[in-house]
Amino acid sequence: MKKVVKIPVQGFKNVFLCMGILFLFSCEKSLDYQLESQSAEAVTYAFPMPDSLFKIHVSYTTDILSTDSYTAIDDVKISVSVNGGEAVVKDYNADDEWMEISEVDVNEYDSVSVNINVADSLFLSAYTCVPEAISIISVDTATVLEYNDDDELEYMMRCKIKFNDLAEVSNYYQIRVDAFSVTQNDDGSEQTTLETIDYTEDDKVFISSDYESVLLSDIDYLGTFDDYLIDGSEYEVSVLIPNEYITQSNDSIQTHLIFYLYSLSSEYYFYVRSACEQEAYRDDPLYEESNVYTNVSNGLGVIGGLSLSVDTVSIRY
Repeated sequence: MKKVVKIPVQGFKNVFLCMGILFLFSCEKSLDYQLESQSAEAVTYAFPMPDSLFKIHVSYTTDILSTDSYTAIDDVKISVSVNGGEAVVKDYNADDEWMEISEVDVNEYDSVSVNINVADSLFLSAYTCVPEAISIISVDTATVLEYNDDDELEYMMRCKIKFNDLAEVSNYYQIRVDAFSVTQNDDGSEQTTLETIDYTEDDKVFISSDYESVLLSDIDYLGTFDDYLIDGSEYEVSVLIPNEYITQSNDSIQTHLIFYLYSLSSEYYFYVRSACEQEAYRDDPLYEESNVYTNVSNGLGVIGGLSLSVDTVSIRY
């Protein structure tokens, strides 16, 4: 019999754990774009977040026949300012996929401006605001028998993540859940693993106001949603955790479910959604090609702010 207890968790705010898929989307977008233009475009990404090191990526899109995900750019100068203050100016290190700029420190409500000078001939710019972090009030759990994504009955854990949506403003969110497990080796030592859970979206908020066709209902939007249906109210978002993450194995000691509630800027939100749509129906001949959202002038990519609230449930056997 499992006993479920809540324990607090601080930190765990490295957003780049969940950016790998989106970065791959951006590379694919680059290939599609070049089929039409036959010329390389400058691309930049940055996701400023409180309590997280500011990182930025700058590159050219690759040729359609290239096996590389991006083409490095030399002679790039980056300027970043927060709330209109004195800008931090750096030469971009083309050897790094993501360049760290430790001098840039952001907090909630900060406005961030990024300007990029490529070889004194191309100037990119973008702007975003870091949203307020919306705290997770509680996480309630219950074991239920429900249909999974393969339409098969399965015992799963329904998790209800309670938070209070801000009124009179448009809010955008993303939920991620990780399983942190501790197992015991034959020699008595302990081994830990961290895995992002592919949960079932069991809530009306995931079917948002921007669904305009049945076709789009099958798209995995990576747990993003807006507050169209819950504006200004206290709400519990329901997700279902598959049985494989909550069933005790022979050598398992305990598992922690770590819940991340990201508050997203509109730029980040629309980028994620558009990238997911393009990826989902890339090879569908009936789907009309759409552009991935960008807020970068004279280039591609996105500069989008976000903030984070974390809570943890511990499953003990």
